[in-house]
Amino acid sequence: MSEEKKQTTATVSRTAAILGGCLALLVGFYLGFTAHGMMGRQSGAPGVAQAPAPAQPAVDTAMVDRIKAIEKQTQLEPANTAAWTQLGNLYFDSHQPEKAIAAYEKSLTLDPRQPDVLTDQGVMYRDSGQFDKALASFDKAIAINPAHVIAYYNKSVVLEHDKHDKAGAIAALKILAAKNPNATLPSGQTVMQALQELSDK
Repeated sequence: MSEEKKQTTATVSRTAAILGGCLALLVGFYLGFTAHGMMGRQSGAPGVAQAPAPAQPAVDTAMVDRIKAIEKQTQLEPANTAAWTQLGNLYFDSHQPEKAIAAYEKSLTLDPRQPDVLTDQGVMYRDSGQFDKALASFDKAIAINPAHVIAYYNKSVVLEHDKHDKAGAIAALKILAAKNPNATLPSGQTVMQALQELSDK
């Protein structure tokens, strides 16, 4: 994974994990997802809030070794922003949300203007059931990058499915559509198509 993650403003090639509800809820607006890693955080794009696999996979030995190596690096270089971000990403990929949140917070303390890190932290807040904090992280990402497709998308997911605020979810997507009407969401839909489908529900 690149230490310098690139912002995805059109087609997104990445997923995260979460959505405590039934996978069937995601048919339609969230059609096209499979499980965490289906678009993979390893691609370097920020995380997408979506349905988890039925059971979390065990962390493999290679991942454990990578985590230990970066943990050691952050101890030796506590002011290394990229190392803290990479550690957060490894915790993200190994389904350790609380540790990921803490590592991302260290990175953000060193450099608060990281919309991708804020977005990933928001996904981890959602994974741990902290929906208001997730929304706050997405809003911070959007404040830094007003055209951040994944932050808006994740915000709409949390608003619709976790906060049961369909109007708020629609409003989030409408703002994104006004800024980037050709934006493609992780479902493969354009933001305009997703808006129409969500409005018709």
